Formats: sequence, C-alpha cells, structure tokens
Amino acid sequence: MFESVILGLIQGITEWLPVSSEGVVTLASTTLFGNKSNESINIALWVHIGTAISAGVVFKSDIYRMITTFLKSPARPTPEVKFFITGVFVSACLGLPILIVMDNITSGETLKTNLSYAMGAIGICMVVTGLVLLKAKKAGIRLRSDVKILDGIITGIAQGVSALPGLSRSGLTVSTMLARGLDRREAFALSFMLGIPVTAGAGIYSALSGGIDLSIENISALLVALTSGIITINILLRVVERINFGAIVLSVGILLALSPIIDTAI
Repeated sequence: MFESVILGLIQGITEWLPVSSEGVVTLASTTLFGNKSNESINIALWVHIGTAISAGVVFKSDIYRMITTFLKSPARPTPEVKFFITGVFVSACLGLPILIVMDNITSGETLKTNLSYAMGAIGICMVVTGLVLLKAKKAGIRLRSDVKILDGIITGIAQGVSALPGLSRSGLTVSTMLARGLDRREAFALSFMLGIPVTAGAGIYSALSGGIDLSIENISALLVALTSGIITINILLRVVERINFGAIVLSVGILLALSPIIDTAI
C-alpha cells in the first residue's frame, strides 16, 4: 500500500510540471520498489487515469460550458471547441502509434540510441523555445476565445510527441502555447484540459493491454493520483504568474539535448 501511495503522489504532482511524469513514476517504481521495467511503465500509464479525472474535476465548469455550447450550435463551434477537437485529433493520430510501437518494441541498444537522439533533437527545440520565452518583453495576451485551428494543430503535435518516454506533455504543450502568444494562465488551463482524453486514454490502454489488474493497490494509486492532482492544479493556477516558465523549459531542454552524450558516457 505504501508503494501505491508514493507512486500515485508522484504522478499527481509531476503530471502538471514540465517533467515527464511517466519517466519519474517508472524510475521510482523500478529503483525504489524493484519492479520490472515493463511493469513500472504499465503502472505509470495506469495512474494517468487519476490525473485525467483530477483535471476534469477542477475544470468541470469549463468542460460543461464547452459541451453545452457545442450541442446548441454544432454547425458553428466556438474557437475554443475547434481548438480542442483539432488538438485531440492530431495528438491521438500521432501519439497512439507512438504508444503502440513503444509498447511492442523490445529494448535494445539500437532502440536506446535512436530514442536518445530523438530526445536530444526535441531538447534542442525546447532550448530555443525557452530562450524565446525568456527574451519576450511581455507575457502573451491571447485568450482562449482567440485560439485558432493552427494553435490546435501545433499544440496537438506537441502533445502527440510527448508520448515518447522521457518527454513532458505539460512542458511541451504549455511552452508551445506560450510561444504562440497565449496568456500564461490560459496556456496552463488549456494544456491541462487538452490532456484529459490523452492521459485517460493512456491509462485505459495500459489496463486493456493486460498490464494492470483492478487490485486494491492499483485502485489506491489511482485515487492518490486523483487527489494530489486536484491539489497540485489548484496551487499551480494560483502561482502561475510568478513561474519563470522560460527558465524551466530551457533547463529541461538542456538536459534532453545532452541525453545522447549522457547515454554514450553511461
């Protein structure tokens, strides 16, 4: 039970930070509790259901408003609805194949090397994004009512790519939207809501693929992730204006960019 609480807590906190929650949970499960790599990955994906529900709880009013508005006039969806439909569709088309491939490929030096170089390339992109955000003289002012379909496509690509192990979904999507000129609080809120179907889908995929059983321990981990996720989101939304996101994205980008060198050294 202690293991379930710790892993659920880690997921609930790190899912909303610019670090890979899947990577951190997998690492903790493997190193702290001695689970096998495939078991740890399945657990990491499973607890994503908890954080998806937590985002749904926090943003239930926004989600209800979008759904009712769309149902009233499906022929004329709002810019926000267009953004979500586009973002979810693009990220699913890109992320699901990545998830399936990563689940079926056997680990080896070739896979490790190729994945390392892919992460390094994305890290370089994050470094550039971080520098752009640091150099910006003022915060973005675009609101969710101003989002375009292009914003949904670009953010959807960022979210889909985050299916690669070691990449942060929230880090990539928030930095993408900030670079597109969105208001900081709006970027965080849109990122958290956009991740609901994707993170829930990852957890359901893990359960259906046979890697997870509905034991007391697994249910407990999910509930802890849900509870800690609600608390973390509310805290972040209160302090978001004081977060130097450019510096965080730059730091994470540097670490990812150096990953090929680190893997070679190891």
